[in-house]
Amino acid sequence: MNKQINVSFDFDGVLSDPSVEVFAKELLADGIDIWVTTSRYNEGSNIDLFIVTERLGIPYSNIVFTGGQDISDFLTEDFFVFHLDDERYVINNIIENGEPTTPILRHRSVDWREMCRELIEFNLVAAFEGYCIMAMEPTSLEDLLANALEIEDYEGAAILRDKIKG
Repeated sequence: MNKQINVSFDFDGVLSDPSVEVFAKELLADGIDIWVTTSRYNEGSNIDLFIVTERLGIPYSNIVFTGGQDISDFLTEDFFVFHLDDERYVINNIIENGEPTTPILRHRSVDWREMCRELIEFNLVAAFEGYCIMAMEPTSLEDLLANALEIEDYEGAAILRDKIKG
Protein backbone atom coordinates (compact mmCIF):
# COMPACT_ATOMS: atom_id res chain seq x y z
CA MET A 1 0.00 0.00 0.00
CA ASN A 2 1.39 3.41 -0.96
CA LYS A 3 1.65 5.99 1.78
CA GLN A 4 -0.40 9.14 1.20
CA ILE A 5 1.79 12.00 0.00
CA ASN A 6 1.14 15.27 1.82
CA VAL A 7 2.42 18.69 0.77
CA SER A 8 2.00 22.08 2.39
CA PHE A 9 1.51 25.51 0.84
CA ASP A 10 1.51 28.94 2.42
CA PHE A 11 -1.53 30.88 1.24
CA ASP A 12 -0.64 34.58 0.92
CA GLY A 13 1.62 35.02 -2.08
CA VAL A 14 1.73 31.29 -2.79
CA LEU A 15 -1.54 29.39 -3.15
CA SER A 16 -3.21 32.76 -3.78
CA ASP A 17 -1.05 33.01 -6.95
CA PRO A 18 -2.99 31.64 -9.96
CA SER A 19 0.07 29.76 -11.28
CA VAL A 20 0.44 27.93 -7.95
CA GLU A 21 -3.28 27.23 -7.88
CA VAL A 22 -2.94 25.54 -11.29
CA PHE A 23 0.01 23.51 -9.97
CA ALA A 24 -1.98 22.54 -6.86
CA LYS A 25 -4.86 21.40 -9.08
CA GLU A 26 -2.43 19.14 -10.98
CA LEU A 27 -1.14 17.67 -7.72
CA LEU A 28 -4.66 17.02 -6.46
CA ALA A 29 -5.48 15.26 -9.75
CA ASP A 30 -2.42 13.06 -9.10
CA GLY A 31 -3.79 12.09 -5.68
CA ILE A 32 -1.49 14.32 -3.63
CA ASP A 33 -3.02 15.59 -0.38
CA ILE A 34 -2.63 19.37 -0.10
CA TRP A 35 -2.56 21.27 3.16
CA VAL A 36 -2.52 25.03 3.67
CA THR A 37 -0.27 26.18 6.51
CA THR A 38 -0.76 29.89 7.05
CA SER A 39 0.22 32.31 9.79
CA ARG A 40 -3.26 33.85 9.53
CA TYR A 41 -5.71 33.71 12.40
CA ASN A 42 -8.87 31.60 12.04
CA GLU A 43 -11.07 34.61 12.59
CA GLY A 44 -12.12 37.64 10.65
CA SER A 45 -12.17 37.59 6.89
CA ASN A 46 -10.44 34.63 5.28
CA ILE A 47 -12.90 34.61 2.41
CA ASP A 48 -10.14 34.72 -0.23
CA LEU A 49 -8.50 31.65 1.30
CA PHE A 50 -11.79 29.77 1.55
CA ILE A 51 -12.71 30.60 -2.07
CA VAL A 52 -9.45 29.12 -3.35
CA THR A 53 -9.50 26.04 -1.12
CA GLU A 54 -13.17 25.40 -1.96
CA ARG A 55 -12.44 25.77 -5.68
CA LEU A 56 -9.60 23.25 -5.39
CA GLY A 57 -11.51 20.88 -3.14
CA ILE A 58 -9.08 21.19 -0.22
CA PRO A 59 -11.03 20.26 2.92
CA TYR A 60 -11.25 22.69 5.82
CA SER A 61 -9.52 20.06 7.98
CA ASN A 62 -6.41 20.53 5.80
CA ILE A 63 -6.11 24.24 6.65
CA VAL A 64 -3.76 25.05 9.52
CA PHE A 65 -4.09 28.56 10.94
CA THR A 66 -1.02 29.18 13.07
CA GLY A 67 -2.43 32.43 14.45
CA GLY A 68 0.88 34.23 14.09
CA GLN A 69 2.82 31.33 15.62
CA ASP A 70 5.96 30.28 13.78
CA ILE A 71 5.12 28.00 10.88
CA SER A 72 8.20 25.96 11.82
CA ASP A 73 6.29 24.66 14.84
CA PHE A 74 3.95 22.91 12.43
CA LEU A 75 6.63 21.45 10.15
CA THR A 76 8.60 19.39 12.66
CA GLU A 77 7.00 16.03 11.98
CA ASP A 78 7.87 13.85 9.00
CA PHE A 79 4.49 14.47 7.45
CA PHE A 80 4.97 16.80 4.47
CA VAL A 81 7.12 16.07 1.43
CA PHE A 82 7.65 19.85 1.16
CA HIS A 83 6.31 23.23 2.28
CA LEU A 84 6.16 25.97 -0.36
CA ASP A 85 6.49 29.52 0.93
CA ASP A 86 7.23 32.84 -0.75
CA GLU A 87 8.79 35.19 1.74
CA ARG A 88 12.47 35.13 2.60
CA TYR A 89 11.79 36.61 6.04
CA VAL A 90 9.32 33.81 6.80
CA ILE A 91 11.84 31.20 5.69
CA ASN A 92 14.62 32.92 7.66
CA ASN A 93 12.34 32.99 10.69
CA ILE A 94 11.75 29.27 10.28
CA ILE A 95 15.51 28.72 10.13
CA GLU A 96 16.12 30.78 13.28
CA ASN A 97 13.23 29.47 15.36
CA GLY A 98 12.69 25.88 14.38
CA GLU A 99 14.13 22.61 13.32
CA PRO A 100 11.71 21.52 10.62
CA THR A 101 12.39 18.23 8.92
CA THR A 102 10.21 19.31 6.02
CA PRO A 103 12.02 20.74 2.99
CA ILE A 104 11.09 24.43 2.74
CA LEU A 105 11.08 25.66 -0.84
CA ARG A 106 10.75 29.24 -1.99
CA HIS A 107 7.92 29.76 -4.46
CA ARG A 108 9.72 32.52 -6.35
CA SER A 109 12.85 30.43 -6.91
CA VAL A 110 13.74 29.19 -10.36
CA ASP A 111 12.33 25.74 -11.15
CA TRP A 112 10.25 25.53 -7.97
CA ARG A 113 7.71 23.33 -9.79
CA GLU A 114 10.42 20.88 -10.86
CA MET A 115 11.82 20.73 -7.32
CA CYS A 116 8.36 20.04 -5.90
CA ARG A 117 7.76 17.31 -8.48
CA GLU A 118 11.13 15.68 -7.76
CA LEU A 119 10.49 15.67 -4.02
CA ILE A 120 7.10 14.06 -4.62
CA GLU A 121 8.58 11.54 -7.05
CA PHE A 122 11.28 10.46 -4.64
CA ASN A 123 9.03 10.93 -1.56
CA LEU A 124 12.08 11.73 0.53
CA VAL A 125 10.27 12.31 3.82
CA ALA A 126 12.01 9.36 5.51
CA ALA A 127 15.40 10.29 4.06
CA PHE A 128 15.25 13.71 5.71
CA GLU A 129 14.23 12.39 9.12
CA GLY A 130 16.22 14.16 11.78
CA TYR A 131 17.68 16.81 9.47
CA CYS A 132 16.86 20.48 9.44
CA ILE A 133 16.10 21.16 5.79
CA MET A 134 16.53 24.65 4.49
CA ALA A 135 16.84 25.19 0.79
CA MET A 136 15.43 28.59 0.00
CA GLU A 137 16.38 28.51 -3.63
CA PRO A 138 17.78 25.09 -4.50
CA THR A 139 18.88 24.60 -8.07
CA SER A 140 18.48 20.83 -8.06
CA LEU A 141 17.56 17.89 -5.91
CA GLU A 142 21.29 17.33 -5.41
CA ASP A 143 21.54 20.89 -4.06
CA LEU A 144 18.69 20.20 -1.65
CA LEU A 145 20.24 16.91 -0.46
CA ALA A 146 23.66 18.49 -0.06
CA ASN A 147 22.12 21.29 1.98
CA ALA A 148 20.15 18.85 4.12
CA LEU A 149 23.11 16.60 4.81
CA GLU A 150 25.49 19.54 5.22
CA ILE A 151 27.84 18.30 2.53
CA GLU A 152 29.32 20.20 -0.38
CA ASP A 153 29.71 17.18 -2.60
CA TYR A 154 26.91 17.42 -5.16
CA GLU A 155 28.15 14.28 -6.89
CA GLY A 156 27.78 12.41 -3.60
CA ALA A 157 24.31 13.90 -3.20
CA ALA A 158 23.44 12.70 -6.71
CA ILE A 159 24.56 9.19 -5.77
CA LEU A 160 22.43 9.41 -2.62
CA ARG A 161 19.46 10.59 -4.70
CA ASP A 162 19.85 7.61 -7.01
CA LYS A 163 20.07 5.21 -4.06
CA ILE A 164 16.90 6.67 -2.54
CA LYS A 165 15.14 6.49 -5.89
CA GLY A 166 16.09 2.84 -6.03
